[in-house]
Amino acid sequence: MSTHLTPSPPGGIKPPPFVPYPFPSSSTSPLSTSSSSSPPGERWVPVLSCKCYFGLSVFLSTLKTISLHPERNSSLILRADTLPPPPPQSPNQRSNDPKNLILSDGVEAELELELVDELKVKLLPRQPRRDNSVNQTISFYRTNEQGHSYQTQSTKGKEKEVEVEVDQDKEKREMGLVIIKPEVNDQNDIPYYHPKVQKLAYLWESLPQAVNSKNEQGDHEDKEMIGEGSEMKVEEHEVKGIISIHYLPFDEPSSEPAQDNIVNGINDMSINGNLPTSLLPSPRPIKPRKRSPLAGPSIDQTQSVEPVRPPATILTQEADPLLKQKTSTIRTPTPEGKERLYRTCLALLETLHKHGYGQLVGYQKRRVHDIIVPRDNFQDLYLTLKDRHRSLDSRAPRSDGLVTKLEDVKRHVWKGIPSPNDPSLPTTQVDLSEWGEQDIAIAAFLMLLWKDMYPPMPEGHSNGDGLGIQEEEREWDTWGRPENGFIDLGCGNGLLVHILISEGYHGKGYELRSRRTWPTYPMKTQEALVELPIDPPSWFPDIIEEWESGLWSGKEGCIIEENTFLIGNHADELTPWLPLLSLIPSTPVPHLSLPCCFHALDSAFTVLQFTAPDHPHSPKGGFENGLEPGVSRYQSYLVWLGWVGLKCGWEWEKEGLRVPSTKGWGIVARKRWSTPSEDRECREWALEQVNQVRRNGQFKVREKEGKEH
Repeated sequence: MSTHLTPSPPGGIKPPPFVPYPFPSSSTSPLSTSSSSSPPGERWVPVLSCKCYFGLSVFLSTLKTISLHPERNSSLILRADTLPPPPPQSPNQRSNDPKNLILSDGVEAELELELVDELKVKLLPRQPRRDNSVNQTISFYRTNEQGHSYQTQSTKGKEKEVEVEVDQDKEKREMGLVIIKPEVNDQNDIPYYHPKVQKLAYLWESLPQAVNSKNEQGDHEDKEMIGEGSEMKVEEHEVKGIISIHYLPFDEPSSEPAQDNIVNGINDMSINGNLPTSLLPSPRPIKPRKRSPLAGPSIDQTQSVEPVRPPATILTQEADPLLKQKTSTIRTPTPEGKERLYRTCLALLETLHKHGYGQLVGYQKRRVHDIIVPRDNFQDLYLTLKDRHRSLDSRAPRSDGLVTKLEDVKRHVWKGIPSPNDPSLPTTQVDLSEWGEQDIAIAAFLMLLWKDMYPPMPEGHSNGDGLGIQEEEREWDTWGRPENGFIDLGCGNGLLVHILISEGYHGKGYELRSRRTWPTYPMKTQEALVELPIDPPSWFPDIIEEWESGLWSGKEGCIIEENTFLIGNHADELTPWLPLLSLIPSTPVPHLSLPCCFHALDSAFTVLQFTAPDHPHSPKGGFENGLEPGVSRYQSYLVWLGWVGLKCGWEWEKEGLRVPSTKGWGIVARKRWSTPSEDRECREWALEQVNQVRRNGQFKVREKEGKEH
């Protein structure tokens, strides 16, 4: 057991410190094979090792999860698609398979590793125009699961398990191995986001008995030092073994420099102090037949080896207190391009360290995505739309002759135009990946949501041309969509409206004042953008009887039509009005709301922790279930909006949208708990809220600001 004295974290989990150690320059990877073995002459390069606080089963399951979700290792990877597994092999075939042979010379047969699982995945890049995809084969091995120090004896027909004394040199230790192999012909076929290696391996090895005894003694001394009156919380992290990372380089004239380059760079980054022997893989004994095939290299006890201080961009200050006193700009001076490979291995090992401990203690993600719309469908459509609209820009030049400025009409921020003579900088037509990711993501989500909500369109359906890109046939031309189109309240620069219009959907976008981007859109998009002061209280009747009759004085000016779909994309003060406005048509219309600023119906929303009153149709587990833990005004606002929607007859549904925003929750109102006969009760409650706003007189329709609009 290992004891750390740290204050209790305010929330979530805090994994043990990640302290990696390099292999000395004299080390030989236990995965290396001789020229007479199969496969012949594989010279693996050991890179790093560290303490492991989880068992072998967690090690294997964590790496399987990471293999299925490689985007957790690199932001350049979109996802991994699972490929059909290799055909099953018979026991005879498996015994002849080189993957199942022992991995080191002179090892007894009972110590070989068993192939327990195998995956084939296809890594998809986030930028398919720049990077290629690559297939991977991931093989999972482990030692035999039988006990190492116990034997089963049979006495008078009865079997019993008895403990037997095993010589330490002969004792078999638990081990696990995961080998990742990219399916490429040479290193030039490997994309940028993947390490340029033939194979990559993670090795898990249990601790020797002597190390376990030393750890237990250290724990006892720590507890005596703490004392019973200590106010510090004692977090005990039991060291289960050692994990290390190795790679097999591509064929080079000599494999020695590949290892020396890394080690030399590592030694230059070292800090004062000796490498604890408990962290190093066990030394290779003189008699190789009496030990495990995956044991670590031998270490000269007189040699002083220093631990590595990882780059500050990967290792936090909590993991290494010396980082607080050192500069964070140190870089590994490894020549011949090996610095990046070392840093990649360091990041991969840290991810395994963190995620393995999280799986051990039952960590759950703070935000769960892809509840309403499947992830793969969304990502594929998002990349397609992003490529189709990559030339769009949410910014527009000022019309007052100041050619050195651009206005970001989404955020009203002035940005300088780069010099046209500098090809490395973007021009006024910037790639949409920098400026329109959020609108593309929302459009993709809406298109897939509508496909699920509405019946498909008939074959041959078309909304006409006029935009150039509408001449072609598109996959989504027959997808379902709202019968009378969408209504985007507070559409801003109109980018979301333009994307939907140009992809064959029809609808309107309403905004208080026109933006400078509007005249730059095609005519069909311009016709869908309407300048209008929005006054929701004036659209409602005075009494419920007028509502039921469908005739009242303010209905003519109301823009909420039958069989439409409402969109509130950061609609500010209009956000809380969406559930109420959805009740105006005779049949309530669904809507999507992306809350941002905190607004009540006629004032600012200031409640830090809103508790929804009891309701017979409240969601199971409460409105807070699935939201980020803790107390915040944003979470309180989401709960309040959900309760308002519930009072208007909508079931509570939310989705953590994949958008580049810290406030990325979307509230989806598509299912009603109320029957048509119960809609009167919902409308009565909504009308009561509207009349209260009218009596207060606090709601003010926004007026145009500035000299030019």
